Amino acid sequence: MFFPFLTESTSPGIPMSTAVDRALQVEEILGTVFRHLSPYVWDRKAVLTLANRVNLNHGKDFSHLGVDALPCMENQTALVQCARVSRTIGPHALRVLWRTLPDIRPLLHLLNVMGFSYGDLASGTPFHTFPSTIELPPGEWKWRRYRWYASCVIGVRSAIDYEALEAWSDLGGPPLLPKLQSARFRIDPRSYNRTLRLLTSSIRDLSINFDSTSSRHWEASRYTTTDVLTAAARLAPAVEMLNITFRVPPKDLCPVLPRFSHLRILVVTGWMTPSLHEAIELLEHLEVLYVKLYWTRNAEPSMRNLPTRRCHMVKTLVVLTLSEPITWALQSTEFPLVETVRLEVWPHSSDATDMLTHVMATLRDNAPKMRTLTLTTRSAFTHGDRPPPRLVTVIEPLLQHSMLETLSITLKDNYAFALTRDDILSISSAWPNIVNLTLAHAPTRNDDALPPVTTFLELVNALPQLQTLVLCARFDCTGRDNWRDASIPAHPLRQLFLGLDTETGSYRPDKTWRALAAVLDRCFPNLELKHDLVQPEAVGTQAMETWQGVLYHLQDVRSGGRRSLSPPEF
Repeated sequence: MFFPFLTESTSPGIPMSTAVDRALQVEEILGTVFRHLSPYVWDRKAVLTLANRVNLNHGKDFSHLGVDALPCMENQTALVQCARVSRTIGPHALRVLWRTLPDIRPLLHLLNVMGFSYGDLASGTPFHTFPSTIELPPGEWKWRRYRWYASCVIGVRSAIDYEALEAWSDLGGPPLLPKLQSARFRIDPRSYNRTLRLLTSSIRDLSINFDSTSSRHWEASRYTTTDVLTAAARLAPAVEMLNITFRVPPKDLCPVLPRFSHLRILVVTGWMTPSLHEAIELLEHLEVLYVKLYWTRNAEPSMRNLPTRRCHMVKTLVVLTLSEPITWALQSTEFPLVETVRLEVWPHSSDATDMLTHVMATLRDNAPKMRTLTLTTRSAFTHGDRPPPRLVTVIEPLLQHSMLETLSITLKDNYAFALTRDDILSISSAWPNIVNLTLAHAPTRNDDALPPVTTFLELVNALPQLQTLVLCARFDCTGRDNWRDASIPAHPLRQLFLGLDTETGSYRPDKTWRALAAVLDRCFPNLELKHDLVQPEAVGTQAMETWQGVLYHLQDVRSGGRRSLSPPEF
């Protein structure tokens, strides 16, 4: 018996089934096959490995980090069809189909279809809420069937709130989901006890949102944030990913949050307080920390003199709305193992360069092993009549951090910075191991000291590992006859965007961009023709259209086409 996927080193004399690698049963094979048809690609640990690629849209919460938002309808249809084939494979398809529910309404619908009513209660308690250890009365096959479906549910996508639980009132709900691993709750004091019934020791991914529309009920309630988190830690002690949205600044978190002793991912939306700052330090296994704060202009006095905390195991840090409170918290927190950092800054000032420089200095000092930094700004005003600052003066602290492998800085809206030839060439000595470098911003309108277009060739030639390069420096393309034959040894660069000075190519620009395309083809044989490396909000529409024209000529050069006088519209 031969298997083409086995390596050559596999000895044919090794038995097919051992104590470690045994032959799978038919049921196991069917289960594995059908799991590939899951409508939701859900994995509670996805953000541990994909944290740097998680989509963090402004205004969107973190409810579904690392998870697709909509089901794959083709997979749903395929599972339904498979479930109808035979009784042998039907249960395996149904287990996957019921594995992740959009909400808890399918279970309610199932109860209604089976014709259950309060007449099916025993001692006033509906059978479907019994713990799995309680035996059902003989003959209650419908309840057993319902329980089988309920035991298939691993995750519920939508937030379970007061309205959802009210739908179960006539049935004595909510339903027991003994194998539930991923759930999201919008806490309402009116459904406090019913919510706790759904918390089990199997839960690994838990979202708790205190910022519900029923704020008036919280004001009259005897329950507090601490009460809810304490109960959750007791009932779901194995939680690995905790997502909390606070309605008011949290207090007294230090004795509560560390009770989630297996926590690896913490997502906090709301407020930064001294209590939260202290509690995070006590999470011994925390690897990923996401913080999205409501914007406040000034930090409270208690945030200004925080003692230095140390997050020993955090490897990924994501911060949105980087305002003054979180700036002070970062300054007082050490991250000895952090490798990946993502920041989104809302400066709300006429000139945020000081804040950016301060944050980068903090990361340089407090995150000595940082290898990846992604920074995005979203709101800023123009620099006025002053000349735009040099970008190197803003990122100067990072030039002293030689371990960087990926640096992506996107300065949207009215951020205009200057990049000189000396600034660009200094990058190679500052970050010799850089692989991905993106400096996306509005190009300066100052015509002084524009770098010649060959400068980027010098930079790339000095960085042998570079794969992605984005420079918005308004490269001077005059003197085409002097650089059209420029060349460096073939380089593995795959993605490139250059901000070009359109004035230098205004006289027969097609010849200038054609000559530049020929240089790119000669120096970068693996260069991809990608148009989405930057956004027009950062570099401007004209800069993007100019570069798209260069890529059009590069495509034509590679195909052996003749010179085109003007590229098509993209």
